[in-house]
Amino acid sequence: MKVDYLIVGGGLAGSLLANELLDQNKSVQLINDPTLKSSSSVAGGMVNPVTGKYLTKTWLDDKLFPYLFPYYRKLQSEFGITCIHETGIFRPFSNEENKAHFLNQIEKNELQHYVSVIEDSEKVAPFYAAPLGGLLINSSGWVDVPKLLAGIENKLKSKEAYLSEKFEFEDLVISDEKINYKNIEADRIIFCEGFYVKDNPYFNWLPFNPVKGETLLATLPNYTVPYIVNQGKWVMPIAENTIRIGATYSWHELDFISTERARADILAQVSKFLKSEIEIKSQAAGVRPSTKDRRPIMGPHPKHKNVLIFNGLGTKGVSLAPYLIKTFLEFLFLEKDIQSETTIERYYALYS
Repeated sequence: MKVDYLIVGGGLAGSLLANELLDQNKSVQLINDPTLKSSSSVAGGMVNPVTGKYLTKTWLDDKLFPYLFPYYRKLQSEFGITCIHETGIFRPFSNEENKAHFLNQIEKNELQHYVSVIEDSEKVAPFYAAPLGGLLINSSGWVDVPKLLAGIENKLKSKEAYLSEKFEFEDLVISDEKINYKNIEADRIIFCEGFYVKDNPYFNWLPFNPVKGETLLATLPNYTVPYIVNQGKWVMPIAENTIRIGATYSWHELDFISTERARADILAQVSKFLKSEIEIKSQAAGVRPSTKDRRPIMGPHPKHKNVLIFNGLGTKGVSLAPYLIKTFLEFLFLEKDIQSETTIERYYALYS
């Protein structure tokens, strides 16, 4: 079998990249190991242009957000699914000092385009303590990542472009002209393995800094709040009377095992602003493929120019992926420079 691109990894990065390459009339073979747990399969999928206690704009916000909503709308139309949920994020003021701080940050960081002040918290009052009102962030929402990945997987399978198996590095043969893997010959191979890059002999020298996160799925009868509500922890409405609550951050115990400690932490934090009783239905854990400088890593191996990586999307993968895939394809097709903060070249000095 001869293809243009061999892609390893079927999470958000690999799946979206494979789909875009197909749409550019390139031949693709994606290899995904179904036995490996993925952060994409348990991701909250939140999209948020303004983050943190200092209300800072998301990196590259002016490029990401005009592009990502049309991108996901196109995919959900193609696959006949609902995967993009455009909803505001409500951040209640916890006290007068917090309110004054947030109002100051809106002016300081020029956030008027993204943020409005809600004095009347009527829509959230039955469920949340928000007597001082709060901020409402627009250009936000969440993506149902598992549903999206299932749509792409079905498309790839229909074109015989999907292999459900473990990738065996000992079967990879690299030459200057081509890539050979078992019965597949490719012009290039792109690794999109997320957390599992740690086991990749070509890229395990890169400074990844993975972080584990856990979320809870719960029911809350008669829940009517249309927003994601965020005050340290977030509460996301995902279906009728069903919410997802998250998330934790741990740079230790990098596994996919849910813990009682994370469950207790989430419930303790959310109980400070959620007034209603909830029933926990399930708990999920994932390991986000973050990097030391919190920027993705894209581009060719320092020695093998037809061996590439597209990884490290981290906690904001849903927001970053559409635009960064666009820039990555411009590098592949047009030989344009990769965005300086994401190029693997910034780490070539670490390779030996």
